[in-house]
Amino acid sequence: MRISLDTSIIVEIERRKKRTIGLVENLLETHEIFISAVVLSEIFTGTYLRKDYEKATQKAKGLFSKFEIVPLNTEIAEIIGRINAFLIADGSVIEYQDVAIAATFLYKNGDYLLTENKKHFIRIPSLSGKVLTTGAADKIF
Repeated sequence: MRISLDTSIIVEIERRKKRTIGLVENLLETHEIFISAVVLSEIFTGTYLRKDYEKATQKAKGLFSKFEIVPLNTEIAEIIGRINAFLIADGSVIEYQDVAIAATFLYKNGDYLLTENKKHFIRIPSLSGKVLTTGAADKIF
């Protein structure tokens, strides 16, 4: 299966949440795990705000090396536009970063999007049934 990780999952790993670390380690053994380049930008924003930014940034890079990183491209940009247009028309706009992460997931034909921020992603109809929290993922994997 192809599983995408949202920024919230990377944050949980950085905070040494054992449950999340164990789940992701298990998934890495048997599934294709990918993250959007947008996730990196969100995490790097946090690392560069720290006093020990050099150490924090290197640590983040080490973590990212375990996953396939999907860069933004024109196809993903079009999917972002389509999702944003739908959300604006529906009156349920979410953060651009979450739209870009969702678009990357759809571009890669992902099976599941793992997040602790389910409430944003479930507003996108094409993600229906594909958004999991770590609690739900524990029951599946």
